[in-house]
Amino acid sequence: MVGVQATVTDSSTPEASPVQGDDLAVLVDPPVTAALVDELSHLWVRVTNAGGSVGFVPPVNIEEVRPHTVSILARVIDQTDTLVALKEGAAIVAWCVLTSNDSPPRQGWRTIRHVQVDPERQGSGLGGKLLAAVDRVACEELKLEALTLKVRSGTGADAFYRRHGFSEVGRLPRAVRVADDDYRDDIIMWRELS
Repeated sequence: MVGVQATVTDSSTPEASPVQGDDLAVLVDPPVTAALVDELSHLWVRVTNAGGSVGFVPPVNIEEVRPHTVSILARVIDQTDTLVALKEGAAIVAWCVLTSNDSPPRQGWRTIRHVQVDPERQGSGLGGKLLAAVDRVACEELKLEALTLKVRSGTGADAFYRRHGFSEVGRLPRAVRVADDDYRDDIIMWRELS
């Protein structure tokens, strides 16, 4: 699965899977290069600084984020985790990672982490398109039975995921400290795949 890239311009190739109705390409585990690390890191900084709850509290800079991107992509390189991204033209506009489980009895599901959409594209339906791409990869390529994720309370992200079939199955109260006097719950969400 490493290096699969869906292209919109050549949909006759077996790897091609353009997103319906858009000039978007789905990338699944593209080759990890320094340029990819930089592109994902810069998007992560923009998402965080625009208020996205994707692992950091704003403000952040590239020097803080880049080592985390490298760590995430190391698990993609060794095929432990799966990177799913949407590319429009030359730019990645959304991405996430499907994190595998180390426990053999838990191989039927993965955790969606680091879901990010270009802040300039928020509200355009791009997040739903990314989740649709994740579903395809989860069902067709990884043969998964379910997906899970966590969202920070107070962001409204849980409502977005509910609209896409996820249900809240638990909470870790006050698990996320965004400031000295501001703690949020980690909301655990789950969705079975058909």
